[in-house]
Amino acid sequence: MNLVEAKYLEYTVNVIFKEFLEYKGHENLPTYKILWKHNDKLFFANTLNFENNYTVMISKSTPDSIPYYEKLPLVENGKFPNDIREFVFSKYLGKPFANPINLYNDPLALLKESISLAKSLDKFHLDNPEYRLLNVSYLDSKIALPFILVDKDFELEPVSLIEVSKN
Repeated sequence: MNLVEAKYLEYTVNVIFKEFLEYKGHENLPTYKILWKHNDKLFFANTLNFENNYTVMISKSTPDSIPYYEKLPLVENGKFPNDIREFVFSKYLGKPFANPINLYNDPLALLKESISLAKSLDKFHLDNPEYRLLNVSYLDSKIALPFILVDKDFELEPVSLIEVSKN
């Protein structure tokens, strides 16, 4: 999958389902990291920069080249992340007795369904997708990188979800 699809996948796994379940009163839900594969190398990385679990932050800079972060708005219909939120809600969460707790607690099922959901959108509406990965750590190395820049044709494959905490 390309990097934009990967961002949609990460948002689906780490925000949409978890936020909905917490809203429904579920506590101590696992937090997952996606294990990625690229060129036969396995690594953990974030495709999105989150603040307070659910807010996506976008890096910007002032005209004086001073870097800062801005919250990605949720209000623009038809654009990321509203497009994937609306899609998942219409398929799963908008039903009267929706409670995907069993799906969320099964990492294999959650990953497979989230991949399917992320790839099901007709169009991806992510302005300025920021072609980089954050907090990169390779499985076969002790090296951890704060980020790596990638080109727009970068392909990566999600291979597993690993539980990193319960909150």
